[in-house]
Amino acid sequence: MRPSESVPSTRIIAGREIGESLRSRTFWIMTAITALSVVALIVVPGLVDRPERPPVIGLAGAPAQSLGPSLRTVAEAAGVQVKVVDAPDVRTARAQVRAGDLDVALSLERDGEGAAVAEVKESLAPEVAALVRMVLDDAYRRRALEEAGVPPATVARVLAPVTLRTVALEPPPSDRAARSVAAVAAGILLYVTLSLYATAVSSGVAQEKTSRTAEVLLAAARPTQLLNGKVLGIGACGLGQMGITVAAGLIANAFAGSARVPATVWTLLPTILVWFVLGFALYAFGFAAAGAMVARQEELSSVTLPITMPLLAAFMLDFVAMDSPDVWWNRVLSFVPPFAPILMPTRLALGHLAAWEMPLAVAIMLASVYGAARLAARIYAGAIVRGGACLGWRDALRLRAFSG
Repeated sequence: MRPSESVPSTRIIAGREIGESLRSRTFWIMTAITALSVVALIVVPGLVDRPERPPVIGLAGAPAQSLGPSLRTVAEAAGVQVKVVDAPDVRTARAQVRAGDLDVALSLERDGEGAAVAEVKESLAPEVAALVRMVLDDAYRRRALEEAGVPPATVARVLAPVTLRTVALEPPPSDRAARSVAAVAAGILLYVTLSLYATAVSSGVAQEKTSRTAEVLLAAARPTQLLNGKVLGIGACGLGQMGITVAAGLIANAFAGSARVPATVWTLLPTILVWFVLGFALYAFGFAAAGAMVARQEELSSVTLPITMPLLAAFMLDFVAMDSPDVWWNRVLSFVPPFAPILMPTRLALGHLAAWEMPLAVAIMLASVYGAARLAARIYAGAIVRGGACLGWRDALRLRAFSG
C-alpha cells in the first residue's frame, strides 16, 4: 500500500499533534500562565500606580503671599504641577514642612532686597526651584523698575512673557505611550511563543527519532507528511494559545479601563497573528530539521543554537530600536526573515511603517518559509531514521533522503 493511501496524512498527523497537546496538562498550565501574565501586566499597574501629589509650596507671611498669583500663573504656563497655599508665619510653615503637609516653606527676608528662603525637609525638586527663582526674579525686577519711576503699565508690558508657539513638523501620535506599551508587549509575546513552540517541534521530532517512533510512522506516511503535519499541528496549538492570551488581555483591559491598549489594536492584533504564523513556520522547519539530526535529547540545545541566536538577537534589537524605530539598520533588518517576525510588528505598533513595507516583508517571508520548508524536508528525510552520532549541519545536507 502506498503511503498516500494509508491512514496517516499531513492532516491526520497534524490532528494527532493537536490532540496530544490538548490532552497535555503542561499545555493548559502554560496557557493559563501566559494569559494570567498578560492580565496582570494590564491590571496590576492600574491598581498600583497612583497619581503623585503635586508639590505644595507654603507662602509664609504677607510678603511671600504677594507672590501667590505669579507662582500660579507661571506654573500653569510652564506646565509644572504645584499647589500654592498661604501660611501665617515662618514658624508655622516650618512645622508643616517637618510634618509633611508642605514640601516648601517660602519666605522673603525683609532685610535685604530680593533675598528669599526656601525651607524643605530633605531636598528641593529642580522644577520647583526653577519656578520659584523665575517668580522671584520677576518680582525683584518689577519692584526695581517701579522704584526707578518707570510707569506700572510699561513695567507690565516689558515683563510680560513672550508668547511661544510650537509647531511640530512630525507630531507623534496622541496614543504614543499606549503604542510603546503595545510594541513591547508584541515583541515579548512573539519571542516567547516562537521560542516555545519552535522548541516543541524540535523536541517532538527528537523524541520520535530517539524512541524509534518515527520508523513506525514512516511505514505509513512520507517524511514530508510527517514533518508538515507536526509543524501544522503544533503551530495550530500555538496560534490557539496566543488567541486565548490576546483575548484575555483585551477583556482585562476592558474591565480595568486601562489606556495601555492603543486605538490601533484591531490593526495590530491581526498583524501579530500573521507574523506569528510566518515566524513560527520559518523557525519550526529549522528546529524540526535540527531535531532529526540529534542522537540524544541532550544534544538539542547545541544543534539548535545557530537557529536560536537570530531569534534572540531580534528580541534584543527590538528594545534597542524602540526609541529610534526609523533608524536605517532597524528598517533594513525588519525585512530580513529571521528578524522580521519581531521587528515588523513593533514598527507597526509605533506607527513607523510605510504602506508598502508590510506587503514586501510578507512576500519576502513567504519565499523564505518555502525555502526553509524545502531545506528542512531534505534534512529531515535523510536524518530521521539514521543512527549513530549527532550530525552537523554540513553533514546533514549531504544525506540521502529516506524513500519510505
